[in-house]
Amino acid sequence: MSAVLTVRLNDEEAAALDRLVSSTGKSRSDLVRDALRQQALRETLRLLHEDLGPQARAAGWLTEDDILRDVS
Repeated sequence: MSAVLTVRLNDEEAAALDRLVSSTGKSRSDLVRDALRQQALRETLRLLHEDLGPQARAAGWLTEDDILRDVS
């Protein structure tokens, strides 16, 4: 299943998108889908950090080295 989404861009945003289309060879739709996926991943990581960060700090995990030391 697919959905059609209409997005209103101002002239500057539309020009920036068109420059990306030209430089990447991707379609507008591909670029917007990529941006949506990237934002969804950033938000997921932010929520995980918000949820798990306090637990990690309580366990003494402040850096990647701390984690690797305990799980290796």
